[in-house]
Amino acid sequence: MKKIRLFLLLITTSLIFLTRCEENEVPTANFVTFESQQMDVTFEQGTAATQEVKIYTANITDQDRTFGVVVVGALTEVDAAAYIVPTTITIPGGSNEATLTISLTDINMSPFATQALVISLETSADMYTGNDLTINVSLKCPNNGKKFKLELGFDDWPEEVYWRLVDVNAAVIVAASQETPGYGAYAGMSRGEVTIQECIPSGDYQLQIFDYYRDGGTSYIITVDGVQVGSVAANAYGSSATVDFSI
Repeated sequence: MKKIRLFLLLITTSLIFLTRCEENEVPTANFVTFESQQMDVTFEQGTAATQEVKIYTANITDQDRTFGVVVVGALTEVDAAAYIVPTTITIPGGSNEATLTISLTDINMSPFATQALVISLETSADMYTGNDLTINVSLKCPNNGKKFKLELGFDDWPEEVYWRLVDVNAAVIVAASQETPGYGAYAGMSRGEVTIQECIPSGDYQLQIFDYYRDGGTSYIITVDGVQVGSVAANAYGSSATVDFSI
């Protein structure tokens, strides 16, 4: 008798467990999702790009199925004029996948910042959807240029600073603290910081640093495509200093 009661108890417990599992599970037959949650797109400034995104369902039917696609505006950083995202995607009958083609341009984009484009599949009463897709969009410098970044850290007298970046082979000034050689470009920025970013071609360069009072005081860090290629400490020079580098 005890064995029969134990057997009935085990059956009852198993049925309760299975029922709870079924209640919490998503019906896989009614499920559609993007191929991934994250995707990176990089293209050259001044050009356009397309990105193909696969969309899958958990099952195959003999009918075409159309799903709504929306841009999540609250999470999207890419300018609305810089992308075209179709508002629907159709998975043909006899298949469980389709390709969404997204068009991108460089409107209000910079090679020095990555922007997010977040898209979502619309849900319905009888269809479950996967997570949103975040497309991280970034630009290359035009003509295979390099991303030059100069970080300046000032002392109490930033107005004493003048710097210029010279293309050694062409003997031309590529960038400078101000167009006309002279001091005062950073007046009023005591103990502050400035970051300069430029796209520059491959070549040989020299950063030339000048201090009006001849006691240094401003620090310089140079990176190219995220790699540090030179630096000058605030107390490492007097009236001037130079940093040579090639990229």
